[in-house]
Amino acid sequence: MFLPIDSAAAKSDLPRNCTFSESDWRILAGFWHPVAFCHEIAEKPVPAKLLDVDLVIWRTGAGISVARDLCPHRGTRISAGRVDGDQLICPMHGLHFDPAGVCSKVPSNPDQSARISPRLRLQTLQVCERYGIVWTCLSDNPVWPVPDWPGLKDQSLKRVFVPPNTWAAAASRHVENFNDVAHFPWVHKETFGGSEEDRFPSYDVTETDYGLMFQLGYEEGGNRFPDDVPGDSRHVVYTYQLTWPFSTIIVIQPNDSWYVQYFADTVCPVSAYETRIFQVATDTTGAPDEEFLIRESLMINDEDKALVEAQRPEDLPLNIRDEVHIPADAMSVAYRRGLVNRFRLGGALVS
Repeated sequence: MFLPIDSAAAKSDLPRNCTFSESDWRILAGFWHPVAFCHEIAEKPVPAKLLDVDLVIWRTGAGISVARDLCPHRGTRISAGRVDGDQLICPMHGLHFDPAGVCSKVPSNPDQSARISPRLRLQTLQVCERYGIVWTCLSDNPVWPVPDWPGLKDQSLKRVFVPPNTWAAAASRHVENFNDVAHFPWVHKETFGGSEEDRFPSYDVTETDYGLMFQLGYEEGGNRFPDDVPGDSRHVVYTYQLTWPFSTIIVIQPNDSWYVQYFADTVCPVSAYETRIFQVATDTTGAPDEEFLIRESLMINDEDKALVEAQRPEDLPLNIRDEVHIPADAMSVAYRRGLVNRFRLGGALVS
């Protein structure tokens, strides 16, 4: 009911009821994470959550701002307020905050020219707008860059935004599934999966400056590409590029075609067991069929979702011995090892 008198000494930057271990939370707080599509941020403030931290996202003439969803006056959820011009206004007492989070007006003050305490300031975060996505970081010093995605950074190619979805699963479980190839003929038989008798060739996973990369050829069932190449199936080369910790772009190219599709998947770890998924795609037509691409992507996601949400344990096992692996798991094994060896996730807090 009451905070202790010496609340400053007891205060922690970890969110209340944090679902992550302290060490994992502090490590993940150092990365850029997606929290919304830019087009979702319009006239009203938008609530979001990252690593169990409640956030507010709002747009002004200065661009998009992100802050902790907490008015410093009485702890109100400021996302329930409104935006007026360049001011974010608290719904409880009408305090105004500028794009940098500085309080510019206290309506109830009898002397409107009086100095406003500098403590009346929102806890703003760093923001980056790229690929039509709002990225933010809970740390003042990000440890890893925002992904550098081929195709999607080409301004001449139209981007398609798949409606975001939330999965009741760990971000790492989703990422591992997105980078898995051996499930294609079993899970995606209604979309692009081939025969259940398919054998997957061995592939090498390469460490890159940004994360991991591998390439694999696959005989897709059906013919889903708009390049007028005939056939009931297509041989396709998939190139996966993973940026630590939770972002992947797949470059999809039929080997008998000029056509290339770029499909990016990045996820916001809302909590340790809840994941918000953002996907952006384009292709070398310059104007992809938006309706078809969205419909197909949602179907593929639905084929995956229930299986990933039901995986146990919910946490991704980072000890390689905790699960049994098959040759097609080369990417999965490299991903788990990298999370441990590069960033010490799943381990003790490093002092």
